[in-house]
Amino acid sequence: MKSYLKYLLLLLFLPAVSRSQPDTISDFTLQNFTRNLSEKNFYSSESAQELAVADVVFADEFKALDKTLFMQELPLTQKFYGFLISLPESEKELLVTRFLNEANYFESVLKKANLPIELKYLAPALSAMNTKAVGADKRAGIWQLTHLQGILNGLLVNRLVDERFDPVKATRAFADQVQKNKGLFGSVENAVLAYLAGNVTFRNAQARVGQNVSTNDLLAVLPDRVSENLAAYQAVMVFLDHVKVPKTATPKTDTVFVRQKLHFQQVSQVLNIPMNTLKELNPQYTYFIVPGDERRSGLLLPAGKKDDYVIWEDSVFNAFDSTLFEVVAQRIEYSPAPNRQYLGEKVKDLEIEGKTKIKYTIKTGDVLGFIAEDFDVRVADLKYWNNIYNERKIRAGARLDIFVDDDKVDYYRNLFPEPTATSTNAAVAKVYAIPESAKKIEHVVKSGESPYVIAKKYEGVTPEAILYWNGISDARKIQIGQKLTIYETQ
Repeated sequence: MKSYLKYLLLLLFLPAVSRSQPDTISDFTLQNFTRNLSEKNFYSSESAQELAVADVVFADEFKALDKTLFMQELPLTQKFYGFLISLPESEKELLVTRFLNEANYFESVLKKANLPIELKYLAPALSAMNTKAVGADKRAGIWQLTHLQGILNGLLVNRLVDERFDPVKATRAFADQVQKNKGLFGSVENAVLAYLAGNVTFRNAQARVGQNVSTNDLLAVLPDRVSENLAAYQAVMVFLDHVKVPKTATPKTDTVFVRQKLHFQQVSQVLNIPMNTLKELNPQYTYFIVPGDERRSGLLLPAGKKDDYVIWEDSVFNAFDSTLFEVVAQRIEYSPAPNRQYLGEKVKDLEIEGKTKIKYTIKTGDVLGFIAEDFDVRVADLKYWNNIYNERKIRAGARLDIFVDDDKVDYYRNLFPEPTATSTNAAVAKVYAIPESAKKIEHVVKSGESPYVIAKKYEGVTPEAILYWNGISDARKIQIGQKLTIYETQ
């Protein structure tokens, strides 16, 4: 408890960050929205200048909304609204239809949790109502829950099942999380900001600017994506309130409970249900496997198929094929060191069917395990593609060859953009000046410490600055017991 109070007191005396809200919506955000909406990207940065922004009309329509949350228009809101009204008509109809199919359920859950029902508009703003949406920071589902938020609110998240993709369970988890945040931070608006930014990040922001400040003051010190999320929320409220699309009937379904391990393929073959239909109805089963042998697991079927399942259940389970359950990381077979001439030389002219080679620049603090997880590949593959025989010797600034699925190239390139030549040269030439108000500190290197670890202990200090101040060109040459000069911002 004492250490926690000490931590809070330290945060209270951190200097305020002088940063304004972003005035541009990132291309990645708009591309991700269109991809979630139609599973294809019809947005391009070249077309961004053509987005219509109905400033006066929008402002009037926004003020006319009978809502209570986040009713001070943000700088990005009109731009996002312009983006929405520029969508093809088919995409507009898809977004509205998806929302209308779930809106009544959203309202019932929010009312039960004693939360404003207008929070229902946050789901289309975050995910375009795509149950399979995955964000850049690995948030998932229509509510873009983090792994931790899912686990703490009773969802099952493991290799075979991710209930963040189940819209019914995810909606309850979202309401539970916002309810908890409201108890922690005092208001629904603060609860939503904490949900979007993460509780720790939001608490740190409050420590910098104070607890009784406006939403705009908080947004100025929160990550840019929070401002983008809220702008999308405001724009979506107006858009869905004014775009009229005839409501289509929600497809009716039946639920059956599975008593042993089952693959969608078994159900598809015996009951003549298309695989895509089963995938759409049950997005929480990431490998299309229902682990009925581990727990009572529900499976949604099209209406009228429940009786067929009961009658043909034995036949469904007898359609077992062991190869369907071999859920392992993709293993790529390589020929023995193709075209490799000597130790340290990369594999030459390597091509893998169905995959494209992209470049990734190693950043300070990176390890192969984290990089492999980010790109959904194996550490062994990274080591082979780049002839890394000792993963401890990778260094910041080096570039790795990584093979990703052809249809995910744009996603990974947007997620981890390569630095331009201009920015790279600027970084090399950068001089880390010592601020006048800085306090000089002598730090003795301890076992297990790297420049990255050391920098985190001091306010306003980066690993690169530590190396520069101490004339060190290779971070791996730092020794235990070595004394480093550090200038901490006061």
